[in-house]
Amino acid sequence: MIKILKSIVLPGLFLVLSLASCLNVDTVEYTAAKEQQELSTYLQNLAGKGFNIDTTAMGVYYIRMTEGTGPFPVAGDTISIKYVGYLLNGNVFDTSFYTSSDSSWTYVYKQKELLAAWDEITGMMNTNCKMEFIIPSALAYGSLGAGSIPPYSPLVFVAIMSKIKTKN
Repeated sequence: MIKILKSIVLPGLFLVLSLASCLNVDTVEYTAAKEQQELSTYLQNLAGKGFNIDTTAMGVYYIRMTEGTGPFPVAGDTISIKYVGYLLNGNVFDTSFYTSSDSSWTYVYKQKELLAAWDEITGMMNTNCKMEFIIPSALAYGSLGAGSIPPYSPLVFVAIMSKIKTKN
């Protein structure tokens, strides 16, 4: 019995290990230089499609796709925003469309610990404003990444401000 196991199991194990070592596993190395290259290409592609790209004081790139109406949020207002967050390669890492029945994420503006870049951009949105914004990794998760977000990954969001309810 042991002789049979040795004659079947050991060669089988050797075959599996040999095949595994031949597989071409995609190992992407994330670096600041690679981020800059991919971010530059992404922004050039947007500009090439005729989009006007602006930059905030903090360094977030944005495109105002639809102008909104009414006041902009201030600390303490309750805002509802619909959004999709994805990486430059198109992989979605977060969206409000899966987390609530009306597809909006509702929270009290400036009273929740969020990325400062997110607060900066949402403060520039009034009701029905639609924007695409690109947050460089240095303003997001940097060299560490987070969950499904690899290190040195800029975050891209397309967001629509659904509602702003003033605190008073």
